[in-house]
Order: sequence, then structure tokens, then C-alpha cells
Amino acid sequence: MMFRLYAKIPGKKRFLPMDYNAGSVVINLIHATIFSEAEAIKLRKEIPILEDINPGWEFKLRSID
Repeated sequence: MMFRLYAKIPGKKRFLPMDYNAGSVVINLIHATIFSEAEAIKLRKEIPILEDINPGWEFKLRSID
């Protein structure tokens, strides 16, 4: 199973896919980072840290399979 990271930016109504390496949200899914299941497990542990570093942002992983 593969996953994408999505972020909700303060002031926006919906979650947008992320380019994890660039640290930014993207419009086109082709530019969004895809994570393996093993990487997603590690990333789930890092989401609270990401939210602490980026006040007001929300993050979640979504399955793409």
C-alpha cells in the first residue's frame, strides 16, 4: 500500500497534497511525494512534530491504493 501526505494550511478549507522534499503543498498529484507503507509508519510518528513546527497546519496520510 502506498500513501501521500496531505496538509491543511491555516485559512484554507481543504487538505492539499504535499511535496515532502520541498516542504510545500502542490496542486498536481504528479508532484506529490508518495510513501511506502514502511515510510508511512515512520511519518505518522513525525506528524505531531510537523504540526508543532508549523503552527496552525494539519497533516494526515491518505492511502492511494
